[in-house]
Amino acid sequence: MERPGERVCRGYLSSTNVAFLYPNKVARIARGKLTYADRGRINECAARIDAQWRGGSFNGLEYFHFRFPEQGAIMAAFLLKERLHRLVADSTLAATPEDIEAEWQRMAEQRETILAWARVNKALIEIVQTYRFERRQGAYSSTAHTAAAKLVEQIDRSVADPMTYAGVCIEWAEREHRQWFWRCAPDHQVL
Repeated sequence: MERPGERVCRGYLSSTNVAFLYPNKVARIARGKLTYADRGRINECAARIDAQWRGGSFNGLEYFHFRFPEQGAIMAAFLLKERLHRLVADSTLAATPEDIEAEWQRMAEQRETILAWARVNKALIEIVQTYRFERRQGAYSSTAHTAAAKLVEQIDRSVADPMTYAGVCIEWAEREHRQWFWRCAPDHQVL
């Protein structure tokens, strides 16, 4: 971990740098609300594990990035033990470990269904490119994600949750084609 008195500078890092410097990522299902006390416990635990940790949110998940695998394992265990996953939208209801496991399984199956839908409709690249185009124009991730979701609606009005569909496609492209994915900033600077 960190030596006493070591200076920590958080500062801005690009997504590529975060992935390189903090390769161990832990996710928390974040559909519901946390109390301020819960948020404080999470931040305190993450800082205890590694004062230089990084975080972010996307598509209903909150991510914690750490430098070492054991740090990620400690955080994952903490989130589970303290029941800090929230499965129900706009609720503070804590989930049981069994509910969380079932939800991860459901989400994995949903991801495969969405990717198959995108491939059949030849929409995967178009959805991702919409997101990348918006980011290149200077839009925040949430705005670019909304634009990609609007494209999903145009492609198939029967899709009940276009934001999730767009998010799954975007996450797939970022994971599978990271270097290409982030070359969407003006003048080809990596975001």
